[in-house]
Amino acid sequence: MSASKNFKAGFSPTVDCATLVVAVEKGFAADEGVTLELLKKNSTDELLAEWNRGALHGLHLSASLPVASALGLPVLPADLIAPFVLATGGATLVVSQSLHKDLVGEGMKIPDPATVARALARVALSRQTSDLARLVFAVEHHLSVSAFELRYLLASARLPADCEISFMPTFPANMPDLLENGQIDGFYVAEPYGSAAVLQGTARIVTTKSHIWQNAPEKVLAVSQDWSEAYPATLESLLRALYRAGEWCASSANYEELSDILSAADYLDMDRDLILPALTGYISHSPARMLECSSFFSTSGKAANFPWQSQALWFFSQMLRWKDCPPEFADDAKIYEAASQAFRPDIFRKAMRPIFAPVPTANLKVEGTLKAPVHVGASRSGLVLGPDAFFDGSIFDPEKIDTGDEN
Repeated sequence: MSASKNFKAGFSPTVDCATLVVAVEKGFAADEGVTLELLKKNSTDELLAEWNRGALHGLHLSASLPVASALGLPVLPADLIAPFVLATGGATLVVSQSLHKDLVGEGMKIPDPATVARALARVALSRQTSDLARLVFAVEHHLSVSAFELRYLLASARLPADCEISFMPTFPANMPDLLENGQIDGFYVAEPYGSAAVLQGTARIVTTKSHIWQNAPEKVLAVSQDWSEAYPATLESLLRALYRAGEWCASSANYEELSDILSAADYLDMDRDLILPALTGYISHSPARMLECSSFFSTSGKAANFPWQSQALWFFSQMLRWKDCPPEFADDAKIYEAASQAFRPDIFRKAMRPIFAPVPTANLKVEGTLKAPVHVGASRSGLVLGPDAFFDGSIFDPEKIDTGDEN
């Protein structure tokens, strides 16, 4: 074993921290000569505050935020990059009991995202007509993956611009209580908070991330570009540890032990029975009914850990669409390159060489074309990708960015 290399990572308590946690608890980091220390914070904002204090080497972060960092968006650290995807999927869209009843009345068919979107649009319009308060949904950060996917979902129903649904950034762990107290009408966030709210009898899960965009990235390991260049050996060792930890997490033989590990106070601090649904893919829509969601949450396989630059560019396209960045960025080649370079497949490939992990040979792909798993070329051996379909059948070509903004 090589001399110890130190790495301190901040994380927030959602199920997609599993790979980092297991890298510590099962010794994968130590096997790679890395002393990995984890610091728990309640939210993205708390993590970023800790980062700004200079106390961390890396962050468990929503996959869209390194892209926002590359664009120089306000209140974000500069120069973040993502060399590793910690998890795909894993999030649930949750609504209150009363809103669920209204949505069913408007034709929602669970877990079909298109019918969820249309029903939400009809309820929002009805509220506007009746001069009632707007619907409010909680997300973990206004530039998080969940915020962009929820906007994308709602936009499919062509909700009028003057009839918006409001978003409230807040701590994931606070969302069930906010829903129960009537301060929000729903939330979209990584598990186990949707399952917790449902099994408390205060909410319903109406669809999932895996239904909105299959095998889409949720959380990444983010580091600074400068640090990655100064300590490449430490980073590569850590990525190998995380890759092996992700394989361990993905084995059904380990689900029970993983739920026990994550339930500890240092991590999710939650009953293991609320964590298991995300691992198994059997998600409780209500206390009496389950949804079987294949590929609900993944930490390994189908290039789950690979940082596709096409996915970084999809987030860029959504930032343009929703005017989170200046419109002139759309025609700026340097900005396009910066957005794509927020995800670093080159670092990932180099780290994986010693363990002969199959890695895609391309950096980008056309997103949304894979309706079923498909074998593709890889650096070492055959690799299976996909599916990567969007619920509405749309296709995203990273070389032809179309914001889709028709408002």
